[in-house]
Amino acid sequence: MLAVALSLHMGGLRASLRAEYGMRVDDLRSLPVVEAADLVWWIPAGSAFWKSMGGPASLSDEARELRDVKFLLRIVEYRLRNSKGTPPKPDPAPAWAHEKQAREQQIQRKAEAYLKRQRG
Repeated sequence: MLAVALSLHMGGLRASLRAEYGMRVDDLRSLPVVEAADLVWWIPAGSAFWKSMGGPASLSDEARELRDVKFLLRIVEYRLRNSKGTPPKPDPAPAWAHEKQAREQQIQRKAEAYLKRQRG
């Protein structure tokens, strides 16, 4: 994960290291690999690094709790309507960055293929 963080999510990593530990990426590179990996792994959820990575950790604890409260309120509202209509579903977990990128690339390939068929 450290290699992925250093290669693909440098901006988020840089901001999170500065905010959480007051250190620079160059300081991280001077540490033993295991220690550097621990520092990156334990960056709190909802930080710039995890937002750039995506996935469930991209939400802070507070944001996750607000999502849960919002879902519970939708359930109460559904019950007050005498359970009419479609029952509420919880919000899906945030997608991982690599999944978003793969989806965007697939859409781009399909668009290019469509345009190629239309032109010729």
